[in-house]
Amino acid sequence: MKLSQRRLARPSLGGLLATRQGSLTLALLCAACAAGILMFALNNYKANLRAPTPQATVLVATGEIAKGTTGQTVASEGLYKSTPVLATQVVPGALSDAGELTGMTAQSDILPGEQLTTADFSAVSGVTGLLSPTQRAVSVSIDEAHGDTDVLQAGDRVDVYATFAVSQKNSTLQGNEMVLLVRNALVLKPASSTAVREGGTSVTGASLVLAVSMQQAPEVGYAMDNGKLYLALAPSNPSVTPKTLVTVAGIIQATTGAIGSGAIILNTGTQP
Repeated sequence: MKLSQRRLARPSLGGLLATRQGSLTLALLCAACAAGILMFALNNYKANLRAPTPQATVLVATGEIAKGTTGQTVASEGLYKSTPVLATQVVPGALSDAGELTGMTAQSDILPGEQLTTADFSAVSGVTGLLSPTQRAVSVSIDEAHGDTDVLQAGDRVDVYATFAVSQKNSTLQGNEMVLLVRNALVLKPASSTAVREGGTSVTGASLVLAVSMQQAPEVGYAMDNGKLYLALAPSNPSVTPKTLVTVAGIIQATTGAIGSGAIILNTGTQP
């Protein structure tokens, strides 16, 4: 007995298209696939719109920063601003914290609009990194009694006074006059505790270094050569020191309330 095997007929694309019903069915299937693809694309598009664009905050120069400018000057003169930028636009090594400029100096010219980077700045050793372009460091030789050298530390602030000998004609009262030279000067380096010899006298506290303005630097130098300096340690939140001219007659008048008949006032009042 022979077994006959019957092969089942498989539908083909040509067979489907040969009939009206097959063509309609195929068209519906294609439309459903297209609608699914469209919905998938729209969902992805909406998700991309909702996703926030990654950003970062960097320091950007607001003005030209010349080579050699200290970080302190950049901060004090507002030569930068914190600016949000796209994460993809952040320059390698870009600075985001202004505190990173402390003790640094610009190694090249930086133009407005450029991001500040670690490659633009380097650390400065010594006191030069603490000076602004309009400041100068002056060395002051002073003893402990006139300079508080036993308590002064780097970073303290002092008022600098100078005393000059005055001799006026037709005056029976002569003496010294004291003036305020510098308000709130920054102590860059405290005085040494080792005594040194100056003019045959042992002086403790030599080489006290102060930061003063360019105009004040020669005044302090002149006072050291032609008068005597006196430093007054200022508090951390000082009020404005009055620029009073102190004289013998002024002190007598202030303490007694009147000047004796035989005394003559040398000079009183305040400097402009």
